[in-house]
Amino acid sequence: MNKKNCRSRLLTVAGVTLFFLSVSSASAQVQIELKPNEKPTGEKKVQSSESRRQIPEASLNCSPEECTWWNALREAADEVRSSRGDKKDRKRFADLLQEGVTKSYNAPIPDRKFTLLAQTFPKYTEAGRRNKISGIITLRVEFLADGTVGKVQLLNQLGSGLDENAVAAARKAVFLPAVKDGKFVSFVTQVVMSFNLY
Repeated sequence: MNKKNCRSRLLTVAGVTLFFLSVSSASAQVQIELKPNEKPTGEKKVQSSESRRQIPEASLNCSPEECTWWNALREAADEVRSSRGDKKDRKRFADLLQEGVTKSYNAPIPDRKFTLLAQTFPKYTEAGRRNKISGIITLRVEFLADGTVGKVQLLNQLGSGLDENAVAAARKAVFLPAVKDGKFVSFVTQVVMSFNLY
C-alpha cells in the first residue's frame, strides 16, 4: 500500500456513525463522530449507515418539475457519495440545490435530519506530531438550509494547527439539508474529531 494513500472505513455503533481515517505513514488517526441532537422516534428497524446517507425517493406529492428536479438531486447525491466529494460532483449537487431554492420547489419527502453525503477529514499537522498531541476537538456545526456550512464553533481546542484543520474540514461537508414541512431548514449538531498518535 502506498504510504501516502489513506483509507477510510465507515462503522455504525449504537446509532452513532463514526468515520475513521488512518494515516499509515504518520502513525496518526483522525476520527469524526456526528452526534445527533435527538434519537429517532417511531423507527421499527435500524437503518444501515449506507441507507441513512442516501436521499430517499419522492414519497409525497410533487409537480412533474419538482419530481424531475428531486430525481436529478438524488442522482447527483449518489455521484457525490461515490466520488467521496469530487469537486465537479459537489458543484453539480450544489447547483441543483440552488435550483430548488430559486424555483421554490418543495422536497417531496417527510421531515428528516440533514443527510451527510461526503466529509473531508482534517489533516494531522507536523506541529501536532512533534508535540505528540492526541485528543478530541468538539465543534458545534450549523448545516444551513442552502446546503452550505454556517457557523462552526470550537467547543474545546488542542492547538498546534489541529483546531484550524478541524474547522476547515467541517466546512467542506457535502449534505442534503434537513427537511421540515417540505422545506429545507438549518440544523445544528456537534461534530467530534479525535486525533490520536500511535
